[in-house]
Amino acid sequence: MKTLLLFFLILLTLNSYSQTTGNYQIEITSKASASFSEFKIHLLKNTESTKLIYFKRKQKDLSPTKQDSLEIQELAKTFREDSIVQKQLTRIFEKYKAFERDSLEIPSDHPLLRISDSLSKAETLQENDNDRSRIVLDGTRLRMKVRHEKGPEYVLSAVSPRKDTHPLLYQFITSALALYRSNSEKPILSKSDTQGY
Repeated sequence: MKTLLLFFLILLTLNSYSQTTGNYQIEITSKASASFSEFKIHLLKNTESTKLIYFKRKQKDLSPTKQDSLEIQELAKTFREDSIVQKQLTRIFEKYKAFERDSLEIPSDHPLLRISDSLSKAETLQENDNDRSRIVLDGTRLRMKVRHEKGPEYVLSAVSPRKDTHPLLYQFITSALALYRSNSEKPILSKSDTQGY
């Protein structure tokens, strides 16, 4: 009876592991502090396919609604003293950013997925405390969000990621951009748009 119960528990455990699909999303947003440039890379992986979406911020943003314009004016009065107000203003401005976008699909055995699989694991997301509070005058502020089909969401902030500071993140960004540029006749993201990446 104990053997049968143990066998049933092992079978149940193996079955629950086999149902894990490995579906996840990685969203990277990179902003250059010295210029207006901003770009994003989104990777959407599921069992059937993997899609990469590339975004480039347009020079002209969308116009806010009359209601949001009035709210911006009100919030701007207490902007300097109140961090909650700063977040509210940021949220409104984010709504009106305009982006060009392009995408491509990659096969399930593409080498980029080995990098993204590693990058999507929580134990690889080590954030330097200095990166969150550091003021950057001439660098790049990057934010990465990882969402799994099941489980918590992870967020990582990095300042000017390089091969020696954030090797996996750097490898993913440079590989994803190189892949895009080599597969697009008219890529929307040049090296000058991506702060040299």
